[in-house]
Amino acid sequence: RRHIRRVLMAEWDPIGVSNTPEAADEYDLYIGNVYELLERGVSEDEISAYLRRIEVDRMGMIDASRKPLLAEARRSAAASSLKDLGSDFAGAS
Repeated sequence: RRHIRRVLMAEWDPIGVSNTPEAADEYDLYIGNVYELLERGVSEDEISAYLRRIEVDRMGMIDASRKPLLAEARRSAAASSLKDLGSDFAGAS
């Protein structure tokens, strides 16, 4: 879970708080769901879609046409890193 936290803060960070020590737990609310996705072995695209839903639906990080403010490439890179983490425990009990 701490590795998930690191990826969410360092690579995803849609609100730009990674350099703010007081905000180290900013994305902790999403760690459990990401962990469950990884445990189920979902695709990188599904992880990226989950992150996008958080940005749009929970954080309201959208432009006037409801497109996410965070670049797709950044979200995809974070999803890739998360998927790599999941390969360490997918299917483990």
